[in-house]
Amino acid sequence: MAEVRTLEEANAYLDTEFLPWWNAALTVAPANAEDAHRELGREHDLHAILSHIERRRVTNDYTVRYAGKVYQIDRRDIRVGLRQADVVVEQRLDGSIHVRFQGQYLRVRRCGEPRRDLAPAEPALNTGVPPDKPPRKSTWMKNFFAKPGPDIERAIRISNARS
Repeated sequence: MAEVRTLEEANAYLDTEFLPWWNAALTVAPANAEDAHRELGREHDLHAILSHIERRRVTNDYTVRYAGKVYQIDRRDIRVGLRQADVVVEQRLDGSIHVRFQGQYLRVRRCGEPRRDLAPAEPALNTGVPPDKPPRKSTWMKNFFAKPGPDIERAIRISNARS
């Protein structure tokens, strides 16, 4: 063990012992010493390439949920086929969120948290029933099952006779 206790000792150990060992024992000389890296072309978007990517489904109100937050798609970017479609959500290294649909980026904004200090909304419809009385139970199905239907074999014979 190196028994390193300070940052200066660690740096000295790296320079004098570890890196020379690493280079001697674990590295291999390339077959061709020429640099094989290529320049990025205009079609390459390094920010998109280095982002965390997930697929999400667009809801009926043109929102996308990602990481516990809701993002609204801008009205100008709403197009046919977007509702209930899958989109690609990119979280960039700077933390920004970008949404892509069919290769095109959509403008999105984060929806705010719902306010919890507001009173609940009043019912929109006046049912005519005072709020302290529960509504009456519907009776449209009364006696619906009073007369039993035919057994399954007879029902099949009747159905086959009609066709």
